[in-house]
Amino acid sequence: MSRLEYMGNFVAIVDGGSITAAADKLELTVAAVSKRLKMLETELGVRLLTRNTRQLSLTEAGQYYYQHCREIQEEVSRVDQHLLAMQGTLSGSLRINMPMTYGKVRLSQWLIRFLQQHPDIHLTAHLDDAYTDAANGDYDVVIRIGVLEDSRLVARKLENVYLMPVASPAYLQAQGMPQIPADLAKHQCLHYTNVSHREGWTLYDEGGNAHNVQIQGQLCTNNGEVLKQAAIAGMGIALQPDFEVTDALEKGELVRILPEYSAQTLSVYAVYPSRQFLPEKTRALVDFLIQSLQMA
Repeated sequence: MSRLEYMGNFVAIVDGGSITAAADKLELTVAAVSKRLKMLETELGVRLLTRNTRQLSLTEAGQYYYQHCREIQEEVSRVDQHLLAMQGTLSGSLRINMPMTYGKVRLSQWLIRFLQQHPDIHLTAHLDDAYTDAANGDYDVVIRIGVLEDSRLVARKLENVYLMPVASPAYLQAQGMPQIPADLAKHQCLHYTNVSHREGWTLYDEGGNAHNVQIQGQLCTNNGEVLKQAAIAGMGIALQPDFEVTDALEKGELVRILPEYSAQTLSVYAVYPSRQFLPEKTRALVDFLIQSLQMA
């Protein structure tokens, strides 16, 4: 057996938490996995694991060896993926987490095209408006909209999105068209709960001066699509990103209000844990999204 196979056997034991779990993953007998571990320890001349009837635990040498085995495995995988990419072939699994509406409206078509170009990639796409910790390793890529503060992450900008206040023609006919930002305080405003009510809405005039307005309204939700439908139904004014309401504006279902004022610009990022070697398939996906969104 090669040293790489011994390393893989050892990593599988540690990751699985037991020799039995490693045997299941490697499709080997428990005896075979145990024998490989003993042979590796004999060759290295150190004990890597301490074993009792209940659990396995890493020795100090084992912890050091495990960390470097994982790095070696990642580098081997990266080299393999790079060679495949040079031949136009990428393979393996990818996991991406993205906001619900942004994923559906902006990214879904490009993810489909990426898979069509790389038929050996298997993608798991999870759409969720809740905060996802990109550093915990559950996903290869997490899409975030807004300010990033986690220094453990690598972030690559995909595009900007622009917020704008919108309402239905029926609502504006009944309640009147706001003329200045302060007028919003008198209206039913549909609120996105991932932003604190206390922050209110801030609009900027042509001179760059900020106008902050405290809002109130009947509906609060953490989903932009719900806010959009409520606005179309005439329930009030919503502050929505451009990608969310472009179709409704074109159809005349919604009207942009206070167009001489601009709202906040948000950046969209693809983020992933900082690591020495980024898998080629992950790099290829992020590169593809950046290029596609810039051309869209």
